[in-house]
Amino acid sequence: MSSEHDVETLQRSLRDLLRQNARAGRVIVAVDALDAEEAGRFADAFAAVLGEDGTAVFRASVAETADVRGDLVQPFRAGEPFGPGRDTAPADAVLVVSGRFLHTPEVRGLWNYSIWLESNPPIGAPRPDLPDAEKHYLRTSRPKAAASAIVENSDPAHPVQVFGDFC
Repeated sequence: MSSEHDVETLQRSLRDLLRQNARAGRVIVAVDALDAEEAGRFADAFAAVLGEDGTAVFRASVAETADVRGDLVQPFRAGEPFGPGRDTAPADAVLVVSGRFLHTPEVRGLWNYSIWLESNPPIGAPRPDLPDAEKHYLRTSRPKAAASAIVENSDPAHPVQVFGDFC
């Protein structure tokens, strides 16, 4: 099985889960990771899968938008021009947003669906020491618990959905 097939199969499964909870209307999906570039790559591919059925799909990165709520989310939901491209979304559209820290309490309620990309070192390898901002985010915002879906993405060619047990 090719790695492209692995990625598309996972993303189609995530698309189906999204559609179970948000069938119509303007839907916003967040793809969050400590690595913004990796979140962007995953979000680009996920947006392509979402558009396979003809759904209008838009992409944005929070790095491009100073005011996520005012410049991106509110106008998108209202069908007004939004984001850096000043696009206007039809009634049934999806906006896929990528970036870092998208599960903070201030913004996590903005998304209809969210994906947390988890990256772990290989078994036996030392875990790198994270910067304080990232440690604080993981400890206080708990993105694994807040996300709609968790994807273990240490090998981006072979991502795997994981299920957290938070009991």
